[in-house]
Amino acid sequence: MSTVCGVRISEGMTSQGRTIGIVLSAVTIALLAACGIGGDGGRDVRDTIHVETLRVKLRALTTDACHSDPESREPWQCEKYVTQLANAATTIEAAAETGYPRLAEPGRRMTAAVAAYRDAGCAQQNAAEKQECVTALNDLAEAVTSAEQLLGS
Repeated sequence: MSTVCGVRISEGMTSQGRTIGIVLSAVTIALLAACGIGGDGGRDVRDTIHVETLRVKLRALTTDACHSDPESREPWQCEKYVTQLANAATTIEAAAETGYPRLAEPGRRMTAAVAAYRDAGCAQQNAAEKQECVTALNDLAEAVTSAEQLLGS
């Protein structure tokens, strides 16, 4: 009996046992490849994103006062709204890469507006530049409206 990589291998294995082992190894490798494990299978958003769900989410977020009238809110009060749209922007950009290319521009604009909001410190109750925050929220609202229109909401 010998040891390879810490595994004991019986030298008395029959040729039939070796054949079965080789076949099982080949089947395992084929199954892993078919499942996309071990390689870059890329994204296929059409299989993972339900467009109607995305429409509903965007529609719901457009009813938020942070979308419709950001000047009426303190910037920090919109942090949850911005976080939800940051997640939606990621989904929209992924959709743009895999079958919905028209969503690329609104997705990029949403991501940029989220970054501007966060970079300006708008989530803090004492945000120094409220106007920067309002501008970021307005830019975000415009990008969301554009994405919603492109999705046919």
